[in-house]
Amino acid sequence: MTASSSSSPSCPACPAVAPRPRSRSFGQSTPTFSSDLAKLTSTVGSCQNSTVPTYQEAITIAKSFDVLGPSSPLSRKVSLDTESDWINFIDTSGAVDCTAEERKIEIHLEKFLRYCFDIAYKMPPSPSNKASRSSMGTASENGMRQNSNSPTPLNI
Repeated sequence: MTASSSSSPSCPACPAVAPRPRSRSFGQSTPTFSSDLAKLTSTVGSCQNSTVPTYQEAITIAKSFDVLGPSSPLSRKVSLDTESDWINFIDTSGAVDCTAEERKIEIHLEKFLRYCFDIAYKMPPSPSNKASRSSMGTASENGMRQNSNSPTPLNI
């Protein structure tokens, strides 16, 4: 008998399982908050001072975030083609502070980043009880459903 190689299965009757290639449906990787936060802090500085004074700076930095990349779920939910699209999205995030006295803005990029991840990975709302009740059928005068699929009421 010859020695078996390490690549052959230990059981001669067991077929070898070929590895499957990794799916590329989500691009190279799924965006993570920690990696985008690291990009932000390397660009702006410490997390406590992750603010910029203009929309143009905020847009330039935000374009480097993976969560806003082409393979992110956010790209299917939000269209950011023009500068006005970006400004509206940033304003909606609640990350903009305006001071009336000095007429200057401050955009908190970490707050904006959190908003982006919230929108990208947010689950859709559950149907309300009212909507689920209305789909069950109509009620009779005594409160019982008159749907032909409903079970007969119990007499207790």
